[in-house]
Amino acid sequence: MSDYPILAVLRVLRFPNLLVVAATQLLISYRILLPAFEAESISSTLTVWKLVELITVTLLITASGYLINDIQDVNTDRINRPGTNPVAQLGKETVMWFYAVCLLGGFLVSQLLAYRLEERHLLWIFPLAAGMLAIYSIGMKRVPVLGNALVAAYCAGVPGIVLLSERNAVQQLIAANPELGSNALRVSVLFMIFAFVATLLRELVKDLEDIRGDREVGRRTIPVMWGISLSRKLGILLGLMVIVAILSPIFLGWPAFLEPPMLVCIGVLLLGLLYILFQLARAREQTDYHRLSTQLKVFLLGGLGLLAFF
Repeated sequence: MSDYPILAVLRVLRFPNLLVVAATQLLISYRILLPAFEAESISSTLTVWKLVELITVTLLITASGYLINDIQDVNTDRINRPGTNPVAQLGKETVMWFYAVCLLGGFLVSQLLAYRLEERHLLWIFPLAAGMLAIYSIGMKRVPVLGNALVAAYCAGVPGIVLLSERNAVQQLIAANPELGSNALRVSVLFMIFAFVATLLRELVKDLEDIRGDREVGRRTIPVMWGISLSRKLGILLGLMVIVAILSPIFLGWPAFLEPPMLVCIGVLLLGLLYILFQLARAREQTDYHRLSTQLKVFLLGGLGLLAFF
């Protein structure tokens, strides 16, 4: 490993993004589900080590998606952002080796987890998730809307897989305390919706940033097919949908969302998103979209506050 530049390895694995993935699953478990289970003396399905195994599988799947994506993006990145793709520095064979290790490691840990949870019938989730990311990178990027929706669905599935693993405990919770159980369930689902729509918005902005390279290699992204002006309008519409998702718990009177720390978090998120949408409406250059993409990544990170302050 010492033969490879460590920064390039961390970059190809998107290490900060992996930390966000782990934080998301930890927050769903320890801030939303476990306190509700403990209030009704319900045993969690995911013990500490089982949760660690679940997070490990998710991280390996996510890392595999980043690796195969960088391999497929060598040509477009040469046009859109020369010198930034770490595959050129590490070598395609090395990155393919990392990819194989992630797939094999993820499969083995998923086997262990399924065995320990006594849910072998859920083993299909690993090949589905890893295959979905590979199909996106290899072929679905050429299909308008569907490719973006695939990535957004995966991001929504990151907290969703924790909820799926805890479904028996959630059912017990709802039976014992319908209000508490419904509250934990709807907050988890709300965050999944937030992650889905916000990721769609970021993927669209990234497509706007990469339109030149995508045109040259024949990718049929939304900006390539529908034009930049319509894509910006679609982005603003998606942003408004995110605002509705964030505000809906307040309008519905969910008590946890009326607490001062949560209201402050929501206010900061709304101001940040409104600023991003204002910039999106005025964006014209590739540098504008690159800046917006980075800001949306920070916005998605800030969305974890919806879980942290619950």
